[in-house]
Amino acid sequence: MTEKTPAPAAITPQEAQPQAVIDATPAPVSPKADEDETQASLKEMQENVGQMSELAKEEENLVKEFFNFLLKILKPLSKTLEISVSSLPENYKAQVNKAYLYPTGQLVLVYRNGEVEILNLADQENHGILIDITSDVMTKLKMIINSCRSKTEKRVKFLMSVTKELQKVAKVFTDE
Repeated sequence: MTEKTPAPAAITPQEAQPQAVIDATPAPVSPKADEDETQASLKEMQENVGQMSELAKEEENLVKEFFNFLLKILKPLSKTLEISVSSLPENYKAQVNKAYLYPTGQLVLVYRNGEVEILNLADQENHGILIDITSDVMTKLKMIINSCRSKTEKRVKFLMSVTKELQKVAKVFTDE
C-alpha cells in the first residue's frame, strides 16, 4: 500500500513575506554620550531661539518702516490703495468682495455678505498677509505715482505757457 503525502497548502502573499522582527532592546548608549548629545541639542535650540528673537525684532522694525514709508508716499497723494482680492491669502479670496489698504497699515476687508473686518498688518499675526499683498501694493504705488507725475507734468506745461504769455503782457505795461 502506498501512502499519499498531502499536497502542500497554497501560500498566501502575507505568508510569503518574511515576518519583521522588532527588537525592543535599545542599543547600548553610554551615559556620557547621551549627556553630550543632550547638551549639544540644548545649545542648538538656544542658538535657534536667539536667532528667532533677533529675526522677529528685525521683522517688526521692517514692517514699521514699510508703513512709515507708505504713509509718507500716500499722505500727500491722499490715497488709499484698493487691493486685488486675488492677492489675498486663499482663505479670504472666496469670502471677500473688496479690500483696501490704508497707509497706516490697516487692511479693510469688505465681505460678500456686507460685513467689514479691519486687520492691522503691523501686528505680527498678519505679517503673512502683508507679504501676500506686497506685490499688488507695489504695482498700485507705481501706477499712482506715475499718474500723479503725469498730472503734475500737464499742469506745469499749462502754467508754463500761461506764464510766458503773462510775461509778454506784463512786458508791454513795463515798457510804457
